[in-house]
Amino acid sequence: MGDILVFVEHKDESVRKVSYEVLSAGKELKNFYSSRLYAAVIGCGVERISSELKKHADFILTVDEEELRDFVSENYAYVLSQLVQKYKISVVLGSHTGYGKPVLCTLAALLDWAILADLTGFEILGEKILFKKPFFGGRIVSHLSISGDTNAVLTFRPKSLKTGEGDFSGEIVRERIEIKKDERIRLLKSERKEGKKVDIQEADFIICGGRGMKSPENFRILEEIAEIMGGRVGASRSVVDAKWRDYDEQIGKSGKTVSPTIYIGCGVSGAIHHTMGIDTSKTIVAINIDPNAPIFSIADYGIVDDLFTILPLLKEELKKAKEQT
Repeated sequence: MGDILVFVEHKDESVRKVSYEVLSAGKELKNFYSSRLYAAVIGCGVERISSELKKHADFILTVDEEELRDFVSENYAYVLSQLVQKYKISVVLGSHTGYGKPVLCTLAALLDWAILADLTGFEILGEKILFKKPFFGGRIVSHLSISGDTNAVLTFRPKSLKTGEGDFSGEIVRERIEIKKDERIRLLKSERKEGKKVDIQEADFIICGGRGMKSPENFRILEEIAEIMGGRVGASRSVVDAKWRDYDEQIGKSGKTVSPTIYIGCGVSGAIHHTMGIDTSKTIVAINIDPNAPIFSIADYGIVDDLFTILPLLKEELKKAKEQT
C-alpha cells in the first residue's frame, strides 16, 4: 500500500468529529505501511479549517474555490480524483455519512477502484489488515482485506472508530484545480435547517420514536429528553413515511446508520430495516407495550410498559441527575 488520503468533512467552518475519527485510522494505517498521510479539504473559505488539521496529517491539501461553495458531490469527487492522481495516492478514507457517501462512491467510479463501504473498524494481524464489515443488522461481521496492488476507497461508520491525539507537524499545500462541471447537473436550491445542535450520526445519545408514539405532537417529550441529554431525536421509517418527522431523523437501512453510546427506542417495533441502523450502538434500551416486539431481542435493557407512563418518569429522573452533576 502506498500513500493514504483522508477526505475531510467540515461544517460551520469546523472539521466534523467523524473526520477526526477517520484521520486517527489513517494515522494507524500510515504507521503500519510506513507511508505518508494526506488530508484533503475541499470547499470555499476553508483556510481556517485547514489550519485545524496540522496536527493530524503530514500534508493538508487545500482546494479553495468559489465554484465549490455549494456542495455538489460530483464536483467534489472530481477534485479528489485529481489530487489522488497527482500525489499517487493508493487508498482514500472517509466517513460513511450523507456527505461522504456520494462523494466517495463517485470517486471510486471515476478511478475504477475497489470500494469497501460502511466499515466498523479493522485489526492488524501480522502483515495483514482485516477490515470489519457488518451484514444483516450486525448479525454477521465479515473480515475483508486489500491485496497489496489494489487501490481502494474505504468508508467508515461514524462513531465506530476512536479519536486519537494529533502529533503531526503538517504542511498546508494549496492546490488550484479547474472544476470540470457536468452540465447535466444543476443545483436548483439549497436549504439550511437551523436548530440541530449535533448531527444524528455523531450523537452520543439518541431517543427514537416509532408508530407507538401515536401522533407527531407526542414527539415533543422526546425532544425535551434529547435537549436534557444534549442528544438527538430519531425516527423509524414508518414515522417518516407518515410525515410526522423529517427524513434527516430516519434511522435504518433506508435512513441513517448510528452508533450512539445510548439508544432508546420508544414504540419502535424493531423491524430488520431499522435494527440494521442501530446494531453498533453501545447500549440499546427498548420501551414497548408489546412484550413480543422484535426490538427486545437486540436490546440490552427492555421495559414492557406504556411509553406514555415511562417517558415522563424518565424525563424527571434525567433532569434530577443533570442538576446534580
